[in-house]
Amino acid sequence: MKLIVAANRAPYQIKERKDSVTVEKSSGGLVAALDPIMRDCGGTWICSGNKTFEDYNLETPYKIKQIKLTKNENKHYYEGFCNTQLWPVFHYFPTRYKLHLNDWDYYRQVNQKFANQILDILEPDDKIWIHDYQLMLVPKMLRDKGVTNKIGFFLHIPFPNLEIYKIFPKRKEILEGILGCDLIGVHTESYKKHLLESVSTFFPDLEINDEIINYKERDVKVKSMPISIDFEQIDTMARTDYVNSKTEEIKHYFKSEIIGLGVDRLDYTKGLVEKFEGIEAFLEKHPEYIKKLTFIQIAVPTRTNVPEYINIKREVEETVGRINGKFSRDGWSPISYIYNNVKFNDLISYYRSADFILVSALRDGLNLVAKEYIASKVNDSGMLILSEFTGVAEELAPKSLINPYDSNSVSNAILKTFTASEEEKTKLMSDARDYVKNNNIYVWVDKFLELLE
Repeated sequence: MKLIVAANRAPYQIKERKDSVTVEKSSGGLVAALDPIMRDCGGTWICSGNKTFEDYNLETPYKIKQIKLTKNENKHYYEGFCNTQLWPVFHYFPTRYKLHLNDWDYYRQVNQKFANQILDILEPDDKIWIHDYQLMLVPKMLRDKGVTNKIGFFLHIPFPNLEIYKIFPKRKEILEGILGCDLIGVHTESYKKHLLESVSTFFPDLEINDEIINYKERDVKVKSMPISIDFEQIDTMARTDYVNSKTEEIKHYFKSEIIGLGVDRLDYTKGLVEKFEGIEAFLEKHPEYIKKLTFIQIAVPTRTNVPEYINIKREVEETVGRINGKFSRDGWSPISYIYNNVKFNDLISYYRSADFILVSALRDGLNLVAKEYIASKVNDSGMLILSEFTGVAEELAPKSLINPYDSNSVSNAILKTFTASEEEKTKLMSDARDYVKNNNIYVWVDKFLELLE
């Protein structure tokens, strides 16, 4: 038996330098957890990629089959259907949804390429694990070709409630796609509820018992299982001399009594403008914290060639400029804005430096930044301020939940990080660390594969 993983993203990247071309493992918990399993079982990872390992005659730890996409496929499948149709609807932004009829045909075309690649290498005892919204048609395409192997699918973004999902024209086709699975995984109980409600609405004749859908004489299990991180890796890194030194360097550079932190991709779902408006409201209400609080925002570039994201970048930077102009004093500014990718060990140093982290997502499938921050706080210090619209809020249920649309809610949560007792903060962080440690990415992978038996 081997495991076949299908995901849009590759587990390894080709790095070209002046005098060499090398293979480097991609960042992220999913790759870290699946990598040893793929090595042990001789698995195959199927992904997209315009530069293939074969082109460079490079070896990888296990088979990686890369599907080259044409310019039109990238435009209509990825930038189009995935990011201007599925992404906004599933994240509760229907006004950002844009229907382009050609996108659907390219989405099907690329999903068929993935299905065909799986069919080319599939053996009777293999298990298939398909990931995320980019490949929701693949399970049905495999079943249509007579595949009887176990097929699992995990959705890494939210599944929206019925009233939002109804907006989507291809709502039945998408559900039919994932109903080709034996196991559908989502992050939270609410996402599971939404998915089951949509299935019962658009397929009223199907029998649904609790979390099992009987579809074409197969039982399809729908399970909530929030993804996690490699806790031990982050915990170990957070204790290194490098991170200790870098942490002190960051604190010395900003010279603030209090350091707040935000770490987000520059996406409209992350609520960066709302976050900054909450900080503005806090400083207006509590001017005694002017020159005492520095908020560091790391904004990771994403989809930089999509016009809407160019506009978001401009809006965020204008908001930062306006607030800094309003409150800056004697060389101090309230917001330090970093628009760049940050090396992981440096990111851990920022986590270590921060007295609190503010996760302001307007909607997020889970949000692993919250768990990374928890794993980094080796001294049980710091506080997590978390949007109630993230999946991790449903899982962790911390006391500092905010409504990011309400600047007063954000302001009050920031104030609480200063007024809460050290005992309360230590207890909250210690409990959170124990939870994340005991529910790490390896536990998550084992649970999914066990349920796929």
